[in-house]
Amino acid sequence: MHALASRDPRPAVAIGVDRSAGMLARVGELPAGWSAKLADARDTPLEDAVADVVVCSYLLHVLAAEDRAAVLAEARRLLAPRPASRLVIVTVWADRRRLGGRLADGMLRALARARPAAWGALAPLDPTDDLRAAGFTPARRVVLPRGGYPSLVILAHPRLS
Repeated sequence: MHALASRDPRPAVAIGVDRSAGMLARVGELPAGWSAKLADARDTPLEDAVADVVVCSYLLHVLAAEDRAAVLAEARRLLAPRPASRLVIVTVWADRRRLGGRLADGMLRALARARPAAWGALAPLDPTDDLRAAGFTPARRVVLPRGGYPSLVILAHPRLS
């Protein structure tokens, strides 16, 4: 994922946001220039066009469609209007074109329905249509089946007007 987000080994400035104080309490020591803020991804306390890269990791698949649209609109607002600006999305994924993916998709969706508090965050999502509707052009997709959750990583650029 890092290769999609940055051409540099480590950005000089990075701001993470989470609306959960509990999650932020788990953040360890950060490099100089990095910070974490208590904020909602739908409405951050950051200035317009402040970012070259926005990363939205394991969030969109737990949101309703209108909240996904709000998060993507906020990401677009944060991105500087430059051709190099980019959005990187990571979601739980199951490739329905393959038998194993169809089985995993069905199992994950059934678990999410049966026990939403415990398993709801595992419902697979391909946010490509959401990205296009929010004014982004998906440029690259990577499926990461190695360890952890099966994940879809999408690199997208804001359409410049």
